[in-house]
Amino acid sequence: MASFRDVSKQFRSQWKHPTPVPTVVRIWKIYCDKGHTDEFSRYKHAIERKTGFTGGNSKRRFHGTVRACTVGDSVNQQELCRSTACSLCCIIRTSFHIAKAGQRTNFGRFGAGIYTSATSSKANDYVDECGGSPFKAMLLSDVVMGRAVKMAIGDEDLTQPPAGYDSVIGEPGNDLNYDEAIVYKNEAIRPLFLVIYKH
Repeated sequence: MASFRDVSKQFRSQWKHPTPVPTVVRIWKIYCDKGHTDEFSRYKHAIERKTGFTGGNSKRRFHGTVRACTVGDSVNQQELCRSTACSLCCIIRTSFHIAKAGQRTNFGRFGAGIYTSATSSKANDYVDECGGSPFKAMLLSDVVMGRAVKMAIGDEDLTQPPAGYDSVIGEPGNDLNYDEAIVYKNEAIRPLFLVIYKH
């Protein structure tokens, strides 16, 4: 129960937009398939060995995407849907894939990567509910940041971090109002929790 309370607290405390903080309705723990979990663990250990950062400097970060169903809305709605339009269920089923990233939004300020944020309200900007749910849903993921370079100016041509780094942190300021964290490898991120909330 403690981890679920921690997730709820992180979601609420990191809601930075000047809008009312939503109510957390339900939190689900996500269990990835063994293949991806193993890939993620190997990558995390490799980054830890390379950088000396405990756990590869992994951080919990939010990600908003399209949900075309009502998975997670209640205890009776635990089955992932099979719609190719439901990015949420696709991510929960097989984790993140850079090849599919950016299809809806085009790539962001820091190129062809997988984008997350410490700010839950920023992730909310990318949540798209088209499955008739009265609630909204976002993911809280484990992201291996390794050596992260902070960038205040965007570079849309990036397909990997600058030399010597493992990830990019978009710093609020010039181009950004809120932080972004970007990784460029599928194995650098896995979904941990599904957060169901309502305004």
